[in-house]
Order: sequence, then C-alpha cells, then structure tokens
Amino acid sequence: MMAESKAEPSTISVTTAPSYNTAPKSGVGISLNMGYFRTGPGIVKLVQLFIAILCMACAAPAWTNGTHWFLFVVVTAFVATSLWCFIYLLSLREAINLPIDWLLTELILTALFAVLYIIASIVQITSSVTKPRPPVRLQPFYITAGVFGVFNMLAYTLGSFFLYRDWKDSHPNSSFSGSVLKRNP
Repeated sequence: MMAESKAEPSTISVTTAPSYNTAPKSGVGISLNMGYFRTGPGIVKLVQLFIAILCMACAAPAWTNGTHWFLFVVVTAFVATSLWCFIYLLSLREAINLPIDWLLTELILTALFAVLYIIASIVQITSSVTKPRPPVRLQPFYITAGVFGVFNMLAYTLGSFFLYRDWKDSHPNSSFSGSVLKRNP
C-alpha cells in the first residue's frame, strides 16, 4: 500500500503599519490632504492646538516668571504643532525626499512637549498661588491656564502614544528591541 503524504497548508501572516496618510498617490508633489484630520492622530493635533490657544488666552499678560516660562512652552509647542499640521495638510512628508525619519522626529518632539507641558503647568499653578502673586484679578485666569496646560500635556501624551505605535509598526527591527538588550545577563 502506498503511503499518502498530506502537506499541511502553511499560513503566512502579514502585519502592516497603520497608515494615516490619506493623500492621493497619483502624483509626486504637494497635494491637499484633509483626510488626515479625520483620523485619531489628526484630531489629537487639532485638540492640542485648541487647548494651546486657551492656555495662551488665560496666561497672557505674564506678570510672574512662572507665567513667562509657561507661555514660552505653550507658544513653542503651538508653533511646532502648527508646522506639523501644515506638513500633514500639504503632504510634505511624501513630497520632500530627505533622509529624515519623520515619525521618529515627530515622536521625540511630541514626547518632549508632553514633559515640558507638565513642568510648565506645575510652575504656572505654583507661581499663581505663592508670593509674589500676580494681581488678584489675574490669579483665577493663571490657575485656569495651568489646568489647561495639564489637559494639553495629556493630549501630547496621547499623541506620543499614537506616534510610538506607528513608529514601532513601521520599524519592526529597530535597535531598541534587538539582541543588544538581551545579551546582558
């Protein structure tokens, strides 16, 4: 009797990185990409900009050194986030052919702003209630600005999470997860 061999069908699983780029792939160059702002990371960027506007409105005019620092962090983060919004809006990541890891650059910047926001918010709230105080009429606004700063820190932390997840999916063999970390006993 002849032995029949049955071959087991092999399964191949393919994972792809989530792509938030909804720009048309038809041509190379700058194109308007409004679809990005309908995704999770795009909505988070718009929330970051909106909360930053509230922070700037509540913290201006700056009467204390803590408020100067707070406004520096808020305005710097606002300008950088606005630039990233324009990069995504005009699909400049795809149009500009530079050897830049765009996701890693944005991840580092967003995580840095999350850390700076929590420090600046603590300084803002503390400088609003300790001596020398700002004028009494500005004290509630300064405390409100510090609270909005905490909310924006949470938004930047969520944005960092989205960016880290996307970066990790697009770099499966990164230097952070290789055998280098497993070599040490």
